[in-house]
Amino acid sequence: MTTAEKDEISQRKRLPASVLNKIGGDLDRTNRLVDSVMELDADWPVLLFAASVPHARTVAALFERRGRSAAAISADTPVPIRRHLVREFRAGRLDTLTNFGVFTQGFDAPSVRALYIARPTYSPNLYQQMIGRGLRGPKNGGKERCLVVDVADNVVVHGAELAFREFEYLWTA
Repeated sequence: MTTAEKDEISQRKRLPASVLNKIGGDLDRTNRLVDSVMELDADWPVLLFAASVPHARTVAALFERRGRSAAAISADTPVPIRRHLVREFRAGRLDTLTNFGVFTQGFDAPSVRALYIARPTYSPNLYQQMIGRGLRGPKNGGKERCLVVDVADNVVVHGAELAFREFEYLWTA
């Protein structure tokens, strides 16, 4: 990373877009991510938080190419199209939604069976919002269990740990 990128992380506690684009552009990482999702039951609804808008689009296209219905949503997606895709996902006619910066708040799809956090996140609040999309539980119309897969990127800057580390005690016995 450049000095400016490191400074932004240090000051704002988030990765700059340039770094997220580099991470999203890592083809080996992206292919391993797609392979992991493709190993799941075909009828599991999956919500994936991508590293960038191009990454969300690429991952959705790779799913489609491999036979898993998918769509990418970003802040650039027109509201009517976004609503349509969300309805299709909730109705089970769309297997996978990938997104960047859209479904962290105010999105409810209790049928989600797997969450993929493929976006390095330092903020515990943001991370909690993302995993909360799938951790509704049966009393709130959700599933008994939801798989949470966090891509543990090797991003170490100024000793800052990625936010998922704060929640590890929840996943271990």
